[in-house]
Amino acid sequence: MKHHKTLMSVAAVVAMSLLAGPAFAQLAVKAKGAQKVELTDSIKKNKIIWLSDAPMEKIKGTAPNVVGRFSMDPANMKAVRGTISVPVKGMKTGNPIRDRHLRGKKWLNAGKFPNITFKISKIVSARAANTKAYLKAEGVFSCHGVRKTITVPVEINWKEASAKTSSTPGDWVKIKTSFEIKLADYKVAGKAGVVGNKVGNKIKITATLYGHTVR
Repeated sequence: MKHHKTLMSVAAVVAMSLLAGPAFAQLAVKAKGAQKVELTDSIKKNKIIWLSDAPMEKIKGTAPNVVGRFSMDPANMKAVRGTISVPVKGMKTGNPIRDRHLRGKKWLNAGKFPNITFKISKIVSARAANTKAYLKAEGVFSCHGVRKTITVPVEINWKEASAKTSSTPGDWVKIKTSFEIKLADYKVAGKAGVVGNKVGNKIKITATLYGHTVR
């Protein structure tokens, strides 16, 4: 009986440890407490690619000039919060005429809705391995005047300050995500007959972004 109780106690401790680990998703870095992280393109590696795959045409576009600010606690990555914003007027399709259409009133209407944003409201799940965190982030995606709550996968890789990063103060943070949105969800109708033929009903968005901690 005593041996049985001991085994039960050990099992309970292991179970609690397994539950506690993912709940806090702690990174193995020196930074302590909540850190302010600001996106930067100083190393010219920020990249947002959006892909429209339709029967008659495949469009690979870009979305430069992204800005973003976050709060990240390396000891508790479930506490990540922040916002990313992309100006519509800078988005490219690979064709200047098509770019103008994209920004026009029938499509994203950059004049009335200048930015596409994603604001993290909570982290649904998180796990950590050394200096990387793997999150499922729930937040509000705003596009074309429509706000919709979505959940996206996010990978965060924390790089501590070193001689190689001395040109920019603080630690570096690499953020990656990939997800899809439906144009219909955001009331983007475009020119009659184009969506579903030359423009995909769904748009795949892939982002690799860099930021650094600030005081």
